[in-house]
Amino acid sequence: MDERTFRNVVDAIYSKVLKRLDLEDPDVIEGEMNAGVVRIRGARGQVYVLNVQPPLQEVWYAAGDRAWHFKLSETGWVDPRNGDALAVVLDETVSRAAGKPIHFAL
Repeated sequence: MDERTFRNVVDAIYSKVLKRLDLEDPDVIEGEMNAGVVRIRGARGQVYVLNVQPPLQEVWYAAGDRAWHFKLSETGWVDPRNGDALAVVLDETVSRAAGKPIHFAL
């Protein structure tokens, strides 16, 4: 995929994540984008970061002491090191931070 297509795909992911977080109470969980990076902040001070690495065509996500590098595969965005899917990891980490189920349809 060329860089422009990659950026368009990532922009769609960012948009879905931010729109989903906008449905939540910002005192519980909040998302913001600044300089091409999405930061998700939980009420207890957690900060999770969703970022991209265009030369590698990867989406990177850091949540606490864990980090993932997702590549687009036939089944979606998956971390090739462990098989974790981006949507599942977001669901689990953000739900834990918010203290309630939050589902991302990516």
